[in-house]
Amino acid sequence: MPKSKQLSLFNNQKPQKAHGGSLAVDKRRSKRPINIKQSHHITMKSHHAVGSRSLFRYKKIIVQLMKKNAIKFHIKVYEYSIQGNHLHLLVKAQNLEGLQNFFRVLAGHTAQRILKECPIKQSAGGASQKRKGCKKNQRKFWSYLLFSRIVSWGREFQRVISYVQKNTLELLQVIAYQPRLKSKRSNTS
Repeated sequence: MPKSKQLSLFNNQKPQKAHGGSLAVDKRRSKRPINIKQSHHITMKSHHAVGSRSLFRYKKIIVQLMKKNAIKFHIKVYEYSIQGNHLHLLVKAQNLEGLQNFFRVLAGHTAQRILKECPIKQSAGGASQKRKGCKKNQRKFWSYLLFSRIVSWGREFQRVISYVQKNTLELLQVIAYQPRLKSKRSNTS
């Protein structure tokens, strides 16, 4: 018996669990999948965070901002790792608005604090940027849209905790760096 035409109208794909990062490059805007009953693995990456702008150099400031805003927006931070050019967070929110505000404020305040102390110098094309009206608050520190992925409880949650802890140990050179195999489904850094 042939498949009904009406049934083919339904999208039988699994719900999306990840959003942002390099997944969002050259794609239409879409709604970020958020589930407040589950935790979220967050990655924020910057190509500008090298040398004097390294996120690891600003670890104390980032941790203070994270703790302050976690309290303010009722976010539970299970694990975090601050690398040279990116950071990982494993968080859970009490409400949707709090999680979205936490993302926005942490990313914005971190970038503001780092750029205040170590501004990005304009390249040779700086004159054209001035003509276009590039203002102080239009500088872009983060390379991609914040990456988030819904993490289910149990085995997946434990795997993300181990991954975030492994990132910290590799940074501190306690263990040797092991390149991660890229898969089609994940994009965490």
